[in-house]
Amino acid sequence: MSKDKKNKITVKQTLTQDGVVTYLEDLLKSFKAGQLIINNAEDSVTLNPSEEINFELKAGSKKGKTKFSMKFSWQDQQPENDELSISTEKSDNDSENAD
Repeated sequence: MSKDKKNKITVKQTLTQDGVVTYLEDLLKSFKAGQLIINNAEDSVTLNPSEEINFELKAGSKKGKTKFSMKFSWQDQQPENDELSISTEKSDNDSENAD
């Protein structure tokens, strides 16, 4: 996902326990495949997790209400062709732009 374009899908709904298990199984399959494609009726977001993923888990109960949340985040991988190069010689591209 590029840094200048913001894609976002937010979903809040009530599910059965089996429905939650199905979503978690799909999430697991997507992580194993290296790509998460999230679709709803209006939008679609494709995420490509990097090798290192930040993971946060929160769980607790208070006044009869229980909460459980998981959060995953990672830095987008930079394309290999964006590598910095420092040299004493001009590259082929520099000679074309010198005119």
